[in-house]
Amino acid sequence: MTDPVDLTKLDPATLAKHLANPEGVVGIAVTAGLNKTNASLYAAAVAKLAVHAQQRILEIGFGNGHEIERLLSCAPSLVYTGIDASETMVAEATLRNAGPIATGQVTLRHGSSSALPFPPGSFDKALALNTVYFWENPVVDFAEIRRVLRDGGRLVLGAIAPWSTKNRAHFRYGFQLYDAEQLTTLCTHAGFDAVEIDILNDQTVSVSGEKITRDYLIVVAE
Repeated sequence: MTDPVDLTKLDPATLAKHLANPEGVVGIAVTAGLNKTNASLYAAAVAKLAVHAQQRILEIGFGNGHEIERLLSCAPSLVYTGIDASETMVAEATLRNAGPIATGQVTLRHGSSSALPFPPGSFDKALALNTVYFWENPVVDFAEIRRVLRDGGRLVLGAIAPWSTKNRAHFRYGFQLYDAEQLTTLCTHAGFDAVEIDILNDQTVSVSGEKITRDYLIVVAE
């Protein structure tokens, strides 16, 4: 049996690496911690997504798939497609969601939002939480998301506010942070006509067990 991972002993660079692309037992442990840490963010984002029956949903960065069942419960006959950069997470989420995968309601893919393997207009809604930091050229990713959304489709994106990262060392490793103005510009350049950004104030516990208060930018683009 594998010894449990002590997340409190992870150095900032290692934690950042597994937040960007979870791998192996450490990545699995980090992502399990995020299920609790990001629960409020996910709930707020799904509410903004405003899904309706039979809509086609794309999620970018689904992690271990812990929240897929919650999303599917929001409306009847939803069809969910997820894409994630981590092969470890694809495997974990596939095990967790074996039932709806078997019925065809859920499809999980390994890949990147910079090259989405879907035809134009494939989806009604798109969700991307805590992933924008790791997009090498976000102009491309936003354009790809807009391309695969139908006309009038909605993107909901969540990202931590830059001012909430002070004194949290792991954000110095591989994170590109964006303020509201920058996110608005990225959305409009990608072809979204309307962009609204709300701030979610969240009190939670980090994956290493630290009590934190943070602000999240929740973007709704159509």
